[in-house]
This record gives sequence, C-alpha cells and structure tokens, in this order.
Amino acid sequence: MESVMRRIARLALPFLAVLALSLPARADFIKNFAEWEQLGPDGQAAYAMGIYDVMTVVTADNKYTAARALGLRACGMGLKLRGAMVAQAINVFYRDHPEQRVVTPFVAFNSFVERGACSPFINEARKSMGLPDMKAAPTPDQNGQPQDGQQQQ
Repeated sequence: MESVMRRIARLALPFLAVLALSLPARADFIKNFAEWEQLGPDGQAAYAMGIYDVMTVVTADNKYTAARALGLRACGMGLKLRGAMVAQAINVFYRDHPEQRVVTPFVAFNSFVERGACSPFINEARKSMGLPDMKAAPTPDQNGQPQDGQQQQ
C-alpha cells in the first residue's frame, strides 16, 4: 500500500509543480494605469478580454445592459476584436487622458471601447429594443465617477 502511495506522490509532484508555474503572477483586480502597465502586453490582452467578456453577458432583467451586451457582441464580431486590440484601446485612453491614470481599466474600457468604437453597434441594439441612443461618456473624476452629476446610461 505504501509503494502505491509513493508512486502517486511521485506522479502528482511534477503535475503540481507545472500547475503552480502556470498560474498567473497577477490575477487580482487592477486599480489604475500603474498596475495595468505592470501586466505587460499579454496580461493586458487577457485582462482586457476578461472585461469584454463580462460586459457581453446578457441580463434579461435590464434592457440597457442587455442592449449593451448585444451591441458589444456585434462590435466584437464586426470589428474582429482580439484581446490585444482591446488592450490597445485601453492604453490609448490612458495615453490620451493622463489625468485619468488613477481610474481602473474598466473605466478606460467603458470610455474608449463601449462609448467610442462600439457605440454604433450598441446604439443599433438599443434602437431595436426601443431604447434611446447611448449618451456620450462623461469624463470620470479621479474615483471613476461621472463628474458634475452626469449620469451614464
């Protein structure tokens, strides 16, 4: 019985070592540009697609989020979006708005991708659902909140 346990341990040890080496070095929430930059190109692409994937989940209980998700899906297919492209859009937002480097990549995504490149697709989905066009993205304050009481829809 002990030899069987040793054999299992010998087989499991290399597997666990490979598993530990394959884990991402940084899998937590990215809070600002400095942390975003530390991810490097591959990490940024993966993180950006994670944001995109989360935003394309259709929720039946809210027409606005459903229209956004359907529009983002259409945008992804229409523009043939890839992780590196979405990460580049986030980087362009940070480059063009250096005062906004304190906000999360999610806010950058919302401002540059959702309210920019993908807005025609989202507005088309909104129109098909009887909703008004999406408003322009308000400039976020340092906490990522809309300034001057502006509301996002």
